[in-house]
Amino acid sequence: MTAVEIRALRGKLGWTQMALAEAVGVTSNTVARWERGEMAISEPASRLLQKIAAEEKSRTGKR
Repeated sequence: MTAVEIRALRGKLGWTQMALAEAVGVTSNTVARWERGEMAISEPASRLLQKIAAEEKSRTGKR
């Protein structure tokens, strides 16, 4: 996932960086670094984030 994709996904979820960090098991600083493109998201964290987004989408019916 790219920095732009991570930021957009977090926006769609309506979550803060802290909320996303807690859901994925990282620090809010790590999420900020992902979103600024300073650090690449690991593949396991990326998959988890995508799974969380898919579950939220199906739970709320949002696109």
